[in-house]
Amino acid sequence: MSPVHLFELVLLLMALVIPLELLARRLRLPPAAALILGGMALALAPGQHDLELDPDLTLVLFRPPLLMASAYFTVWRDFRADLRIILQLAVGAVAFTTLVVGLVAHWAVPGLPWAACFALGAIVSPPDAVAAKAVLQGVSLPPRMRRCCWKVRAWSTTRPAWCCSGSPSPPA
Repeated sequence: MSPVHLFELVLLLMALVIPLELLARRLRLPPAAALILGGMALALAPGQHDLELDPDLTLVLFRPPLLMASAYFTVWRDFRADLRIILQLAVGAVAFTTLVVGLVAHWAVPGLPWAACFALGAIVSPPDAVAAKAVLQGVSLPPRMRRCCWKVRAWSTTRPAWCCSGSPSPPA
């Protein structure tokens, strides 16, 4: 697939988000559900070719806008006040999930090396910040708990990207 064709495809997919978002509002569905249904319809459309997007391109194009709103509206005073609990939950939840998934994977497939088991655990352990925010919008939680949940999800979602890149520190 040529770079121009790939760029046009990405633009088309981004443009399809708007009608799906409007449809979700009209049907009173979560926006994520409408996007999933749209993706399923696109996958089942006849005459479609196999498409392969470069994972780095996907990471650069789609992830920053999704996390931008949470980062932009962060109240830094509240963030600093809750930093200890945010770090405990983010690091603890990811480490615990990595450990449990690694142990279960090794139990389920005994021939799988431990390194591969824990790599699988590390891949599936970071929570999805966007999904957490979408779910928490409809739930009445105390404001501090809501802020902590969003910040934990955002921190633990962005952390693996720089940890695994070989970079000595997180991006500024």
